[in-house]
Amino acid sequence: MPWYGWAAAGILALILLYLFLMAPSRKRLDASKLINRQYAHRGLHDGNRQVFENSMQAFSLAADQGYGIELDVQLTRDHRLVVHHDASTARICGEDHIITQTDYADLPALPDGSPIPRFEDFLALIAGRIPLVVEIKSYGDHEKTTASALALLRAYQGPYCVESFHPQIVRYVRLHAPEVIRGQLASGKRYTDTSKPFFTHFVRKHLLCNVLGRPHFIAYDCSHRASPSLLLAKRLFGAILIAWTVKNQPALDKARARYSSWIFEGFTPRQ
Repeated sequence: MPWYGWAAAGILALILLYLFLMAPSRKRLDASKLINRQYAHRGLHDGNRQVFENSMQAFSLAADQGYGIELDVQLTRDHRLVVHHDASTARICGEDHIITQTDYADLPALPDGSPIPRFEDFLALIAGRIPLVVEIKSYGDHEKTTASALALLRAYQGPYCVESFHPQIVRYVRLHAPEVIRGQLASGKRYTDTSKPFFTHFVRKHLLCNVLGRPHFIAYDCSHRASPSLLLAKRLFGAILIAWTVKNQPALDKARARYSSWIFEGFTPRQ
C-alpha cells in the first residue's frame, strides 16, 4: 500500500475512534414527559434573596407554576441525601460547613429559617406533579451518593432523569439503573482552570467521556459555542440536548432552535 493509503487508513481509524468515544446511548428510552419543558434551575428563586435556591419554597413555587425543576443532591457525613449545590454551606447559609463532613442535624439552616431540604422530603413535596432533572454531585463518595439517589428515585412516582458532570457517575447509572434516563453535563468554555489537567478539560468538552456512560442526553452550557461533538451527538446520533443555564427570554428564544429542553434562572419565561 502506498504511503497515502496508510495515511488515509490512519485518518479513518481516528475518525471512527472519535465517533466511538463520543457516541451517546443507542438505546432510546421514553423521554416524552421530560422534553420540550422549561426547568427552574434549583427551583424558582429570585435575585433579591427572598426565595433561596434549592429551598422548599423555591421548589413549591416552581411546581405551582408548572415548571420542571433542576436540583442538586449530595450526601452528608451520616449518609442523608440533601438538596444543595455547593460542597460548603457558606455561600447560601453564611456558615462554612462541608456537607460531606457534617451530620445532617449539624447543618445550618437556610437564611429563611428552613432546613436544607432532604431529598426524600423534596420528592414527597413534588409528588410527581412536574418533571425533574436531578444532578448528582461528585463530592465525597460519588458511588454511595448515586446509589442513595437511585434508591429513593426507584420508589418515586413521577417523571425524572439524572445527570452529572462526573462521567463515572453517569457510568454508574448506566450499569446499575439502565432503565433510568441519564445525561452528561458538559460545557464549551475555554481552558482556564489550571488546577485541572488540560486533558480532562478537553475530553469533557468534546464529549469523549461518553464512552463510559453512554448518556441519553447532553446538558450543555448554552452560553458557549456548541462543540462539533455536541452537534454530531444530535444530528448523527439523535441525542437529546438540554440547555443550561438560560438567563433571559431572548437567550431562551435562541436556545429553542437547538435544544429540546431548557433550564432557566433569574427570570420568569413565557410558558
